[in-house]
Amino acid sequence: MQINWKTNTNQTPYLFRQQAEWAGVKVHRARVLPGRMLEHTPAFHEINITISGKLTTVKSSASGKRVITKAGAENLCLTPAGQPVSAFWDDTLDNMGILLDPDFVVQTAIENRFASKFELIEVYKDKDLLIQQIGLALLAEAGAENPSGKLYIESLTQTFVLHLLKNYSTANSSAENLSGGLSGYKLRRAKEFIVENLEEDLSLAEIAAAADLSQYHFARAFRKSTGSTPQQYLMQQRIERAKELLAKDDLPIVEISLRTGFKNQSHFTTLFRKFTKLTPRTWRELKLA
Repeated sequence: MQINWKTNTNQTPYLFRQQAEWAGVKVHRARVLPGRMLEHTPAFHEINITISGKLTTVKSSASGKRVITKAGAENLCLTPAGQPVSAFWDDTLDNMGILLDPDFVVQTAIENRFASKFELIEVYKDKDLLIQQIGLALLAEAGAENPSGKLYIESLTQTFVLHLLKNYSTANSSAENLSGGLSGYKLRRAKEFIVENLEEDLSLAEIAAAADLSQYHFARAFRKSTGSTPQQYLMQQRIERAKELLAKDDLPIVEISLRTGFKNQSHFTTLFRKFTKLTPRTWRELKLA
């Protein structure tokens, strides 16, 4: 995120900074000294959440009118791409920003049967806990020693964008009613695809394509049909495959971890113990005793 910061004391502005980026989405969190953000016209849709401190935002509307808003803790500010904005703060500020590529938002809308032409609505709202939680979850995933993978990130970003489309845009959805979940054939194809590719870093798009559905509709229908999210089901199947391999007593645990899609043996051991309450080595010893 390239923004011209200037502090009131001309010191280095950042006391703390974390950034992450995926296809179509950028997330950052920063704790900065008192200062201001010079006016800029963002190419991305900007969503800012004030974690602590007070932020005053100045926006210029299409008619040239200046709109001034003041944000306290957990306040949300949404600035659509192309709208000039500046800001200032008199005390140390802890702020989280999420930037969305407009093309990514449009693509997500079309895939999920929203109108292809819409506008995000400029918003100043006291709180939106879902947006804040997803932003923090994305940052936590970026800093994780053993990240959960593409499927988890895509699930978070899909939920985030669709929440914006439903609550902060002019878009209308013509989505079909999925109250019945997936058909038997589509569910079987999705499950088969997951099991056949356990060692891969699967994406939500790949699994949804196997069932011939959009990502969002697939995720919702899959959960209604199975009681689990695609990410949870994938992890369950990896653990079951690992149990099968552990029971054979002829493969090193490190190789089993790689064959079942885990980043390394440490990651495998942590999640195996979470599901079974035992380490892979202990489980194998008890199974073969």
